[in-house]
Amino acid sequence: MRNAKRILQICLVPTLGLSLSACTGSGGGASLDTLDVSGVLSLGNSSQGLEKVQSLAEKEDSVSAMSVNLALYKVTCATTTPPIQSASASVGSDGSFTVSIPGAKGQPLSCFLVNSDGDKAADFIISDSSKKDLNGNSETSSTAAFKEHANLGTINFDPNAGEVTVPKSNIASVVEEKKPVAASVYDPSGAWTISAVDFTLPHGVKAPCANNDNTCHGPPSGQAIYLKLWKGVVTADSSDIFGLQVWEGANSFATCGSKIGLTADMKTALGVNFSANGAADAEFSFSSSVPNFLDQITNQTSTVTLTDGWKMSTATLQRDITTGCGPRDITIGGVMYSNAWVCGADGSNNYQVSLGGGCVDSTGKSVEVHDWSGFGGNCSMAVDSNHIRTNTCSGNVMVSGQSKAVTCTNKWVVTDSSYALRADNVNFDWNAFNTSNGISSNNGQTTCASIANSGSSESLKMAQLQCYAEYYWRSGMERTENACLPRVDMDWSATTSENFAHVDKIRPQGLVFFEKYAPFPDGSGGSLMTRQEHYEGVSVDGTSWVNCRVIDVGGLTIKKVSDTKLLATYQSSLITTSTSKPACLAKFNGTRESYVFYLNK
Repeated sequence: MRNAKRILQICLVPTLGLSLSACTGSGGGASLDTLDVSGVLSLGNSSQGLEKVQSLAEKEDSVSAMSVNLALYKVTCATTTPPIQSASASVGSDGSFTVSIPGAKGQPLSCFLVNSDGDKAADFIISDSSKKDLNGNSETSSTAAFKEHANLGTINFDPNAGEVTVPKSNIASVVEEKKPVAASVYDPSGAWTISAVDFTLPHGVKAPCANNDNTCHGPPSGQAIYLKLWKGVVTADSSDIFGLQVWEGANSFATCGSKIGLTADMKTALGVNFSANGAADAEFSFSSSVPNFLDQITNQTSTVTLTDGWKMSTATLQRDITTGCGPRDITIGGVMYSNAWVCGADGSNNYQVSLGGGCVDSTGKSVEVHDWSGFGGNCSMAVDSNHIRTNTCSGNVMVSGQSKAVTCTNKWVVTDSSYALRADNVNFDWNAFNTSNGISSNNGQTTCASIANSGSSESLKMAQLQCYAEYYWRSGMERTENACLPRVDMDWSATTSENFAHVDKIRPQGLVFFEKYAPFPDGSGGSLMTRQEHYEGVSVDGTSWVNCRVIDVGGLTIKKVSDTKLLATYQSSLITTSTSKPACLAKFNGTRESYVFYLNK
């Protein structure tokens, strides 16, 4: 339930942290020197990948590395500061490639892998094992500047994680890492407004979105943001380190006390010291109540008490719900289905397990369908030897403004409580299940607090949390600017109530992100990167949903034009590792989007 119209939130919700290695080049104009980037791709699972293949069952969301033909891919590299330069090169059957990018020496550069359809299949991620992020993982970056031609060496391509991992040690001798004198680093702190640039953008680069354009997923023109640059030192060698906060507005920054927000333990683990910032070097203090809150559901104003930072005292159930459903990892016919949706039991101790599905066009390419009326009941069902039932519907529907012949499938099985398969003639009794597991909203009068207590079943506890979560969003509390609230990430694919909500104690709701900022050598600007993995749901046939494992990657580069104007480049991608689910592939196709815009004071 993120607002994709907000600057940079299309790639969020990232783990707040100082997580970008200092790999940037000069902020000046591009030179005429051509840069060669070469290497050899090797297939396998990276350490950054998702869950590994089980020893006795092939994971449903994994791609066998042996089935990937590297010769069908191209490597594309592009500079991230205008004038943007880019080039592509095919990958050989042995995984080798060489990309020659004009004017790219010394410039911030990012590379990615595209498939035969032109869709991005993986980001090149530079991994520095000598440095750690807030999660204890190797520090990563998607951008680097090279002073000489760069041979990346043999590098791992993990098709499941959507990443090509480049060890920092492979390129240490050619990476431009000259650091500017702290006094020369431009401080962009202040309120800024997004606007279109006054020059022609290169092919493939987008302008900021027009207001109310729901088809555009980039930063909207006219939106105000607030930047805050914090300077600290690395405790090991007293060198300078910078962190850049991006807030949704100046009011959000002020409401949360104008603080850095890192805990003492985090600063110790990171090996940084921000004490020179005085009282601002403190943790955020979150509100336990919100006065004069206008509830967008009831249209009533009141003081709302918050439990755990987000559970509203006024929250009520907004619709009738059914408990007893949730995601599970299940193995059918030797294949492990990650986050299959399981409901049960009905009156006969049966469980229905949804294994996912999706839609493809006549060429077999995954597509996303919003209007299901074109199928007109043209559906059929088949059952295979593993008792998997597949419902198939075909018809002509609108896809991206064009009428296309589309086929959609949805598959499921019926099992007992141990997930042993039932016979093909056994059907799940939804009426009995709903009768025994239903909770009535009583027209919005059932309070979320009344649904469960400490001694309730796990399914009731999950239902209660989902009740709180829906009210938190629909009431507008998540978007309030009247209080400093922690960011709360809801995992609707969680299998236990303990894992449903993650309350981020170091990132307020109004803080888009706080990342390590790598200044250009001349101090005129710099860049940062965010990355996160999570689950998102996608509609299969208009009524059912599948869970998709998603990796969000985003990068922001800014350059000073004048005291009142910055030139900004924002790059984002959203890729799924649920590669066997067409619905996931259609929704999260990994397309890399680049936006160039001004930030004006």
